[in-house]
Amino acid sequence: MAEDVFKEVDDELKAERLRQAARRYAGLGLGVLAAVLVGAGAWSWHLSSQKSASLAATGSYLTALRQTDHLPPAPAGLTPLGETAKAGLADLQKLAASSPSGIATLARLQEAAVQAAHGDVKAALATWDAVQNDQKADPLLRDLATLLWCQKQIDAGDPATLRSRLSLLTGKGKAWNGLASEALATLDVREGHLDDARKKFAALAATEDEPSGVRSRAQAMSQALDPSAG
Repeated sequence: MAEDVFKEVDDELKAERLRQAARRYAGLGLGVLAAVLVGAGAWSWHLSSQKSASLAATGSYLTALRQTDHLPPAPAGLTPLGETAKAGLADLQKLAASSPSGIATLARLQEAAVQAAHGDVKAALATWDAVQNDQKADPLLRDLATLLWCQKQIDAGDPATLRSRLSLLTGKGKAWNGLASEALATLDVREGHLDDARKKFAALAATEDEPSGVRSRAQAMSQALDPSAG
């Protein structure tokens, strides 16, 4: 009887360590990915435009991006923004409300990143939701907003809702397939579906056309979930 109790405690400790590892690995690189996308994307997207309004909005966006893209993650709750970041956030909100569609979408994505870094998760989720539901926005960026919305709630959000949204991002040829599959595997770990998580991580680790960061994290999680690893 005592051995059974000790085994249950040991199993629970292992499960918690796995959940913590999954959360740690799943979050790596996502903020960098978004920053690279919105920064480089704005430049290539709008330099091809000949409209002065688009070019002016692009310049304003890049300025706001420089003002806001180095915020440290909030440790807990709301944290005050510096004056430069406040000004950048205000500019992003103006751009989101009045710019051509492409820049408006990029501004909303960066606005949500600032809100999340500031600890205002509720506002960030609402902003990502606005991008998801914007029929005029580029589908790639709408899908990115869906991914970020799910990623931010992977620890505590409703599993059925998260799975439903993430499943729309997975599949051959989908731009965010690797990260969405990684999030689904992390959700499996959270819910204790370890066999499903092992399969997903193993598949990601073996897929050559996924980003190297996704594959390396999947390999690490596969090793962590290996029952023979003790």
